[in-house]
Amino acid sequence: MLNQRQVQIMERLENGKANGLELAKLTGTSKRTILRDISQINHLLQAIGGISSSQAGGYQLHIQDKVAYRNLLHQSMYDDELILLELLRHDFRTLDDLAATLFLSKPMISEKIIFLRRHYTKRLDIKSKPNYGHYLDEPLYRKMILLANLIDKNPSFFCERLGISQDDYRSLLQEIRTLTEANYYPNIHSAHLVSLILAADVLDDGVKNVTTRFSLSEGLIHFFMEEQQKKAKSVTEAEIQVMLQRLAEQYSTPVYDLELVEQLVGHLRRSIAYPIILHDRKLHNIANIKAVYPLAFDLSIAFVSSANEAFGIEMYDIDLIGLYFSCAMERMKQVAAKVLLFSDQYAVASINKQMIEKEIQGVEVIIVTHRKELEMALEQQDIKLILNNHPTFQEFSDVACMDVKQVITKPELRAIQDMLEKIDVRRNIRTFFPENLAMTYNNEPEDDWNAIVEGICLELEAREVLSADESIKIQEREQKGNNLVINHLALPHCTTQRNQAFFAVFVHLEHSVLVDGTMVQNALVACVNPNVSTELKVFSYLYYVLNEHDGADILGLKDYATFIACIER
Repeated sequence: MLNQRQVQIMERLENGKANGLELAKLTGTSKRTILRDISQINHLLQAIGGISSSQAGGYQLHIQDKVAYRNLLHQSMYDDELILLELLRHDFRTLDDLAATLFLSKPMISEKIIFLRRHYTKRLDIKSKPNYGHYLDEPLYRKMILLANLIDKNPSFFCERLGISQDDYRSLLQEIRTLTEANYYPNIHSAHLVSLILAADVLDDGVKNVTTRFSLSEGLIHFFMEEQQKKAKSVTEAEIQVMLQRLAEQYSTPVYDLELVEQLVGHLRRSIAYPIILHDRKLHNIANIKAVYPLAFDLSIAFVSSANEAFGIEMYDIDLIGLYFSCAMERMKQVAAKVLLFSDQYAVASINKQMIEKEIQGVEVIIVTHRKELEMALEQQDIKLILNNHPTFQEFSDVACMDVKQVITKPELRAIQDMLEKIDVRRNIRTFFPENLAMTYNNEPEDDWNAIVEGICLELEAREVLSADESIKIQEREQKGNNLVINHLALPHCTTQRNQAFFAVFVHLEHSVLVDGTMVQNALVACVNPNVSTELKVFSYLYYVLNEHDGADILGLKDYATFIACIER
């Protein structure tokens, strides 16, 4: 069985390579302990997969059997959830009680309690009292929500432990699906409502025969539904538009359309109907979307904070909200990039034009068949790229060019899209990342990330590189967590009203530091104008270019010259 520390190691390695020092800092142990843990993990994984190591790149997780791996990880995770179940059902639980129930040693239970307290710091109040034991200091309705989350996650597993048969669970589910009274409580899946009913019944007086005695009009479930209905009715499109307008003013950019408003209203109402307190340890990673659309996830943090304050919603995971915002920003992108297709065969060029505009969003293809047409188009329009399929073509030094075949292939379409995304950034790399602003920051080994960001910002403010407002914005953004890190390079950032689209200061740290679970020794302190499309392209460019390199190489960057060489490659 995996212990808590080993689960942490595996979860971290799911998101990419990490060295021993990084894993030691993450788990609060020594590199020697990490070596022992990895040896034990590899013994447990065996045919499922394994963790390999290299002197340059650190540790890397390889998974051959994803289903078996997920089952092993979930089996270890259920220990935490069984502890929560015990704390929900009893006023106090001692280490002896928990060890006997979970068939684990007292030291391991103690380790798991410490982890749970830290892991749920912002969600649950897990306390300990001398001579009594551990307990959950939460009101009854929040205990009901947490218990419902557990049941809903794995009905057969948790119903068995609550003394509820699978036949009773299925009968109740079928009854709820046909019950008119349940329509009173919209925005909730039948299985969610069943888990709430069962949780309320367990916490009210224990389950007896829920299929014959449950009621939505009395007891804890009735009180909860009445309160949640009031909250849900307060979430209107008009209210959400006001909140989004405030965000637009705060970030000085249009951040929403009517589709986003509708999506957020629906999501908030679903979150009210069925709150989720239980941590959802996802086995997938959306770091790539966060890196390409950092502003969208910054907006989601601010939006969730406003929604929690305005409506009293139990909502902790901002990722889905961030995805809603990123999709909205994609919909509101600026005018299409213009591409010249220079060909001596108009029929073939027309087919290629249709293929390009169909497969690549935000592109307008202009066909030219003669040299004079080509020159005129370049003089009169802002052309991003010339696609050449003409035997007499001569390159223009100031416009990116690419040769294509008679009928464009899928690899060529991908190459065109890649080139369009990177053209503007490549042209302006040394403008976006000025050499004269680069610096080394002499942080102390014990300094945490927030202290380092504060020190860097104050130094840049003193040098008049950052305004006082930008300095404060960057520090506040980093303190909110969910920090942007791309392959061991941290990107503390803020929005600005400067005329320039983007600029960033390269900062090399004297000592490495852990940022949101990843070791970094270099940072880009960035200011972006979100009203300019280049902002999105720079972050996207950095994500794809930096991830072409080994993590150890990015971590080992020593100065501005090596950084520029890395991203110009």
